[in-house]
Amino acid sequence: MTVRDYIRKFILINKKNHMLQLANPLELLVIVLLPPLFIFVSVLLRFIVPVDPRSDRVFSPIDFDRSWMETVERLEKARKVADEHNIKVNPFTPHLVIGWAPKGYVVFQSIMRMMQSQIDPMTSVSFDNCEILRSEMIENSLFAGLCFDGSPFTKDQKFEEGTFRTQEKVIPILNYTIMLPSELRMMDGDFHKSNWLTLNKEDPLSFLLDRLNQPYEGGFVGYVREGFIRLQKSVTEAFLDLISRKTLPAIHLRRFPLTARKQDPLMYVLDFGMPILIIIGFLFPTQIFIWQVVSEKQSQVRQFLINMNIGNLIHFLSWYLKGLIYMMISSVIIVVLLKIRWNDDNGVLTQTPWYVLIVVLFCYNCASLAFALMVGSFFRNALNAVRVLTILWLVTYLPIVVLWNNPEGYVQAVRYISYVLPNVVITLVFESLIQRESVVHVSWEDHDYKINYFQGSITVASSSWVFMVNALVYFGIGLYVDGWRASDGSGKKMKKPATNTSVQDDPYRDRADSFAQQGQAIGVNSTKIYEVEPSHRRFKLKIKKLCKRFRANDRPALNLFSWNVYENEVTVLMGHNGCGKTTLLKILAGLLEPTRGTVMISTYNIQTERKAASMELGIAFGSEMLLDGFSVIDYLRFICRVKGLHNSIEIDGQANYFLNILQIGDLKAKRIRTLSDRDLSLVSICSAFVGNSPIVLIDDIHSDLDKRTQMMVWNLINEEKSKRTIILVSNSPPLAENIADRMAIMSNGELKCTGTKPFLKNMYGHGYRLTCVKGNNCNMEELYILMNSYIPNMSVERHIGYKITFVLENRYEDLFPILIEDLENNMQRLGVVSFRIRDTSMEEIFLRFGCEENDQSGGFQSPENAQVLMEEYYMTLAEANEKVVRTGWKLFFLQGRAIFYKRWMAAYRHWIIFIFEVFTQVFIVVISFCTLIVYGKNFQLEPLTFNLSQLTTVDAFVELFSEEVDVKEMHAYYTELLYWYDAHLTMLTKNHRNDYALLTQSDFTSRVNGAQIFGATFDKDIVTAWFNNVPLHTAPYALNVVHNAVARKLIDEEATIDVTLQPLPFQTSINMFPPCNHTFGNFLAFTSSMVLSFIWPAFVVYLIGERGSSMRKQQLLAGARACSYWVFTFLFDVFFLLVYSVCTVSTVAIYMNPYHDGELYVILLITLMLGGIWVTLLVYLISGLCKNPFYGFLWLCGINYLGFIFFSVQFRRGTDNIGLELGFFTMYMVCVTIVKAFAIFERKVICKDPIVNFTSVEVFKCKSDPNCCIEVDYTTPGGGISEEVAILFALIIAVAILVFISEYYYIVGFGRCRKASKTAVQRDRNKDSVFPGHMSQDSAVIAEKCRASHLTEEERKHYAAVGVGIVTMNRRVRVLNDLDFSVAKSECLSISGANNSGKSTLVKLVASEAKLKSGQIWIKGHSMHLNRVQCYRRVGYCPQRDNLPAEYTPRDLLYIHALTRGHRHRMARELSESLLRMLGLTPCWNRSVRLCTSGQIRRLYFGYAILGSPDFICVDGVPAGLDPTGKQIVLMMTATLQTMGCSFLYTTLTGLDSERLCQRTPLLLEGQLWTMDSVNAQDENYKSGYQLEVRFKRKVNPNVSLSRTTWNLINHFPMSPNKKFSAFMEIKFPEATLKVEREDSMVFQIPVGTTTFAEIFLTLRKDAFEMNVDDYYITRNLRMGFQIFTIDQFHDNSP
Repeated sequence: MTVRDYIRKFILINKKNHMLQLANPLELLVIVLLPPLFIFVSVLLRFIVPVDPRSDRVFSPIDFDRSWMETVERLEKARKVADEHNIKVNPFTPHLVIGWAPKGYVVFQSIMRMMQSQIDPMTSVSFDNCEILRSEMIENSLFAGLCFDGSPFTKDQKFEEGTFRTQEKVIPILNYTIMLPSELRMMDGDFHKSNWLTLNKEDPLSFLLDRLNQPYEGGFVGYVREGFIRLQKSVTEAFLDLISRKTLPAIHLRRFPLTARKQDPLMYVLDFGMPILIIIGFLFPTQIFIWQVVSEKQSQVRQFLINMNIGNLIHFLSWYLKGLIYMMISSVIIVVLLKIRWNDDNGVLTQTPWYVLIVVLFCYNCASLAFALMVGSFFRNALNAVRVLTILWLVTYLPIVVLWNNPEGYVQAVRYISYVLPNVVITLVFESLIQRESVVHVSWEDHDYKINYFQGSITVASSSWVFMVNALVYFGIGLYVDGWRASDGSGKKMKKPATNTSVQDDPYRDRADSFAQQGQAIGVNSTKIYEVEPSHRRFKLKIKKLCKRFRANDRPALNLFSWNVYENEVTVLMGHNGCGKTTLLKILAGLLEPTRGTVMISTYNIQTERKAASMELGIAFGSEMLLDGFSVIDYLRFICRVKGLHNSIEIDGQANYFLNILQIGDLKAKRIRTLSDRDLSLVSICSAFVGNSPIVLIDDIHSDLDKRTQMMVWNLINEEKSKRTIILVSNSPPLAENIADRMAIMSNGELKCTGTKPFLKNMYGHGYRLTCVKGNNCNMEELYILMNSYIPNMSVERHIGYKITFVLENRYEDLFPILIEDLENNMQRLGVVSFRIRDTSMEEIFLRFGCEENDQSGGFQSPENAQVLMEEYYMTLAEANEKVVRTGWKLFFLQGRAIFYKRWMAAYRHWIIFIFEVFTQVFIVVISFCTLIVYGKNFQLEPLTFNLSQLTTVDAFVELFSEEVDVKEMHAYYTELLYWYDAHLTMLTKNHRNDYALLTQSDFTSRVNGAQIFGATFDKDIVTAWFNNVPLHTAPYALNVVHNAVARKLIDEEATIDVTLQPLPFQTSINMFPPCNHTFGNFLAFTSSMVLSFIWPAFVVYLIGERGSSMRKQQLLAGARACSYWVFTFLFDVFFLLVYSVCTVSTVAIYMNPYHDGELYVILLITLMLGGIWVTLLVYLISGLCKNPFYGFLWLCGINYLGFIFFSVQFRRGTDNIGLELGFFTMYMVCVTIVKAFAIFERKVICKDPIVNFTSVEVFKCKSDPNCCIEVDYTTPGGGISEEVAILFALIIAVAILVFISEYYYIVGFGRCRKASKTAVQRDRNKDSVFPGHMSQDSAVIAEKCRASHLTEEERKHYAAVGVGIVTMNRRVRVLNDLDFSVAKSECLSISGANNSGKSTLVKLVASEAKLKSGQIWIKGHSMHLNRVQCYRRVGYCPQRDNLPAEYTPRDLLYIHALTRGHRHRMARELSESLLRMLGLTPCWNRSVRLCTSGQIRRLYFGYAILGSPDFICVDGVPAGLDPTGKQIVLMMTATLQTMGCSFLYTTLTGLDSERLCQRTPLLLEGQLWTMDSVNAQDENYKSGYQLEVRFKRKVNPNVSLSRTTWNLINHFPMSPNKKFSAFMEIKFPEATLKVEREDSMVFQIPVGTTTFAEIFLTLRKDAFEMNVDDYYITRNLRMGFQIFTIDQFHDNSP
């Protein structure tokens, strides 16, 4: 293709995608507006949480003396209280003693003596070594301990008396450790935060604004308040003073100022909430997007387009671009919402530039969309793809939890691995942006307020690169997998076909190798005879040794199939259901890959030239290949352009032409999804013919069309076959006889016979068929005697219902006239009301060659075998009935077994998804315990050395404020020291205001808290160490760096001073809860709500699929009680919920060990169960309201997510501040309950600790958190969780009531609440009919209406069904209009009528699948309004079309149905299997119904309907679509069940079949029944006389090389067959009347008395060849208006 072609196709596919999306405006609104709608939550919060204006804060230098005295004073009071209670060991009430070691060093003794004045009034105590000091501190609760490193010194170092100076050279290295309890003493009563947090570089327990607004000395964790800085400064400066020869400068410690800013408290809420809002907001559009992409692949539309030379890359790019466009529209709206100044000139993200937000969201959309496409590329099932994407979308967010708890990079690999996950990266980016937004009016820079102790938060620039790299990687993986999964055969390098596959070879010569099993029996049908290939015709399609096997152990679908199809012919392919016809067509269309073999389409081999071959084809495979969002005309235009047409005039001309030919031109503007099944079939056929396709493939999509519509399709095929090759798959021998130039019959994947109709009839046809229609008093014995008197041992081909068919063998043809004359004369004596004779039809040939061969599993070949299988089934049914069908409690538990089996098989068949979901739940639970993984159980703090080598990156500043040499040298040493550690150092100079840089208004000052860790100002005699209070531990760092600079100036340039904080082991239980920004309870609440919100509701897909199909209705019709159905369904779901809840609680118990709390476990279990039960009930409710499983899943996720998102916004306010205003959101209440329960548990654990309890009660006087003076339990009013649990119970009750109302309406219909009146609507009986002639005057119709209307309640019990005044609407159109009907016991009623006339609606009304507008229906005397459940158990229902859940096999479905009807396990299995054998479903009974053919599915539906022999069986669709053998089985079973008292209502029986089974065959027109025959006398339904129907031979297209002149030389054009035969009839039978004339057939009626049946037969038999007659029927006494070859005359007469 050229570049122009690629661009044209890319535009075409993009246009297709956008047109489909625009056709679903509600879906489009969800895609575009849902993410902004979630972000609008932050806008609402903007109105609630205003910006907090604050003035500049410049902090004074820390007053060490004051801070020290405050600390000493508070601790003295605490110690006094402890002494009063004789408490010696309590880290919160230490003795005011400072221990130090080792005491043997003079230098350390000197230091301690020098610093004594700084630590007064505390005393110091020396110890031999640090271990003893450590033990003493723990045992006696000393205030602090100083452990010196004596390695640089000698013990006997001498100092000058009075000066502490030595003449010896002292090594200028001081390393010492300050030991303090892990518990803080100056904690303001907050035990939750009372530790040094040395595991963290930043405070995980507070937000940025909390750190900025703490007191000037640093607040919490306070190195100044706890006395650490006092000790550090005293020890270090004592050492400097001891060693140096110079006076020390005054060293001050000072916090960074806060200048020129406002504070936005909203950011504290959005720090966690904003990323969640964005991630979940974009989840729903992505779910819809992947649903669309995978649905296209699932319907094989994608593969069709790929075959049409539109490569997979174009599709992938087009979908990606479409999703990106809509997501960017959402992103722009989001940015607008975030940037608008909503309240007091403040937006949500006021400072962040709009273009930064656009870039971030664009890059995120690119990466997340590529990730979603990659996930979708692995799937062909759209629902599974959405479920897995939802799980992965959430799982890829959860690593952020590990990062929150792993901020210092203890598991560094997690950080880098998480960068490949877009949801983690977007969370990190927005956290960075929100941190910057906390302080308003600070110029924006691409970093956050988190200082880079380690490789800090990701920036916008780096995140953009990460996003785009991820997008490319995901896109590449998705494209590769999608191409691989799409099986793009055109792109594969396949083995070239052998040279002997040219079109000149004989395809039937070599058939040695086979897929058939070795040792398989060879029957009669193994002989294959084919008509000699016509030498004057060219091949258009050539197949050689084609094989297809779906699975290794399956029987081959195609087994060495070889076949030739010739140009400009109509070839009909027939075969039994499941023989491989559709598989063959899909291989030809490139939708399936053959296992081996060669297929040539025109001159192209599909294995090597797939795209060129596919361009030759037009396909009509039904509605699944249609784009339902298109209008009809747009779809046909699209197909034309796909096939290579570009001229709009030509495209519109072709589309309109075929629409008009099929008389659907008025539908061109309608959406395809709004069309009826008939119109969908016609549109599919139109799409096959448009685009100048030389070869047209039509699958069996026309079997459900009415006769008039079939005639339109046949006329179109006849019109187009002169310029096309048409291959038509059908199971209808009459259709093949009508339109086929050549026929082929296949069986079990092999071609059995092929040729023209004359060839097949001459080869395989034998004799005539004499069919007698029995009257009510037919004497079968006498009839057999009569027949055998002329033809000995006359065989009966078929005896079903009212008709019996005899085979008249040709060897007795001389006796035919005598036999026929004798039969005609004795009709009344024998009880025969009508008979007819005909030649062998294609149906007999099909039954000989097209039947499925016998196999061990019970397949059938002959009617005799079918009769044996039927007898076996009824014997099994009788045995089952003898053992008594279960009732009462036994039936209740048996139906429970059926439901458990059904649900388990559904889960088992999706075991991969099931295991994936289980592992996901395990992973989520494990993530909840990430704090245990990172920090360990009962964590201990690690020592922290304040050396710059401990910092990954250092950002600092230095300011020189004096020109003195000493000051400059200290400044130089400070600078050199920082540069030595690769610090990012900002050099400041003295400004013109002659003030420190941080004390003036400047851009540097406004940014310093977000850019620097510490700094120093060197002035004359004063050195100020500045520290940033946002990170932890900066004050000791700032002071130590200054001390080292001073030491290098005063002592030696190699001087080094290192100080270490060593927390002692925890002496209380507060270390059970790791120091992280979210508590364990929060994590468990989040993860549990995620599981319940997004994973647990996944089974709604199954429930909606079950309810959307007829499976649920079939269970009700089988007698399933609503109580047993819902009880056991609920128990099944609750069992797995209980397993999940118990596993979660068990894991929590392991985490809590040894602090077990049984009440907590029970409450947690109850909460999880209540939340899961609410979700389960909501699933039940949604499954009854939604018809599409995907939309149901989307609704569930959305409803549950609302509670989750509101909690994520609220919980940052603290447990005590979380209100119950949003209690109607269940997930919100689940989270609140779990968080509060763990808060209470944490409080109980902490307060049970005797040290904490004493400190809280006696020291802090009940002013602590937790307040141990108050005993709070889980049920304490106000402080417990009783209210939350009560609300959860109320929510469950509320949704349970809604489920009950919905289900009650579905099953019972509130019939008792409505006025049951048979005259609910005004009935105008006298309204003139819109139909001419005798129909409106039909006495039987009038009698039927009167009889049905006036039946008493007792009389109705003797009827299978009665309907009176039935009215039903489809939108605003009345489908059934005041219809009355009745079906007697053992009667079979066949309703005929055109498509869309309301036949299926009537059947659905009886089965309660459609809503009755007015009127009443009674089943065996039970009103459908008042006793619907009783009606259910008496009805069998066979739908025309359905979508059975793909999780089940036919064997499963009928077994479940039998169990539901009350048969015990063994009998249910035997009964269902015998029924499957009888229906010929053994080849597929262990195969998913998704893999069964349409004919097999219809047989299964019929088995559903008749299992258990219900009183009234409604059959819609069957036997249409079945092969002749299957149809024969259905008719035989119908006749047998009639004798057992069952009644039938059919909607698609042909005229001949209706005559076989029915005494009445009413016509449904305009919502009412017409031409109702008599129900009392079979004889009254027939009119005396003869009817002759003839069909002429089809014209064979002449060779294209012969011109009209050539034909004139051969012979002149004769008169038409119709005129010739009319002249013949005028001569032979002048009294004959022409009733119907068509191009290919004529119908004559001849009065009785003017001739005889035998004379008509002899005349036709003698002159048929001369008259060009192909088939003929001669009938004595035919029903009014009934013809065999033509459509119903009432259709012809209707306006």
